Amino acid sequence: MSNMNKFGVVTIIGRPNVGKSTLLNYILGEKVTIISSKPNTTRTVVKGIKTTKDYQAVFVDTPGIHNARDKINRLMVDQTVSSLSMVDVIYLMMEPDEIFASEFNYIMSLLNELNIPKFLLINKIDAYKRHEIYKMADTAFKKGKFKYVLPISAKKGTNVEKLLSLTVEEFSSTGAFYDEEEITSIPEKFLIAEFVREQVFNYMKDELPYDTLVECESLEEENDKLFASVSIIVKRDSQKGMIIGKQGQNLKNIGKRARQNLKRFFGVPIHLELWVKVKSNWQDSDEYLSIQGL
Repeated sequence: MSNMNKFGVVTIIGRPNVGKSTLLNYILGEKVTIISSKPNTTRTVVKGIKTTKDYQAVFVDTPGIHNARDKINRLMVDQTVSSLSMVDVIYLMMEPDEIFASEFNYIMSLLNELNIPKFLLINKIDAYKRHEIYKMADTAFKKGKFKYVLPISAKKGTNVEKLLSLTVEEFSSTGAFYDEEEITSIPEKFLIAEFVREQVFNYMKDELPYDTLVECESLEEENDKLFASVSIIVKRDSQKGMIIGKQGQNLKNIGKRARQNLKRFFGVPIHLELWVKVKSNWQDSDEYLSIQGL
């Protein structure tokens, strides 16, 4: 750690489901944030830490900026906006076919007020033709003050190493704020809840609304094994039945998939006890919002 040169903080922003979590997971080489086809699956600011012999970079994966209606979504957007002014570099992620709607103009108005290096990242380039990528880059570059425009594939890692080297050039601080072994500042209980929530979304597909809450209520370690009790909180009894499934099969499959990923992440076996509870309108309750780190 004594040879460390630079330290910096990067915020990743963009509309929901553009690939921010995928990029962060690729950079870290570990899964610290959940990925789902459902929008707004990232509900709180997630810090991932990448440490090399030359630098330590802290990446903030934010909830997507969008038109917020209920309390949880308004808090998600507020978190994203407040994170922008305290960083060294901002990544704005887009896809080649994005429409320049009111949300994009709102993001650009926020960014143009900040005197911070901004990189425009055009993601999922493997799924589009080259002229579509160039057209998006040209159009977006005219609307904002970007230092760089980079076409990337967060999933495949295309141009990510180049992105990192350009990013570190913008860091002005030195030293390290986190231990070399740390890859995230997220508490273990929150991480476990997120791994379970990911499998709820992945297994239930479109049958369940994205505003399902998951809370790790207890976590203990004994004989190199983790014991966690996790509650899946839904708004209606019918949703509870859907998650449990016939003879509990859905819940068993969700638990099995989550356990496999958690064992890979923590490196030890985990005993996962899952419960399904009903709590209507939880997304407007301060108690339940605090569970989500909001």
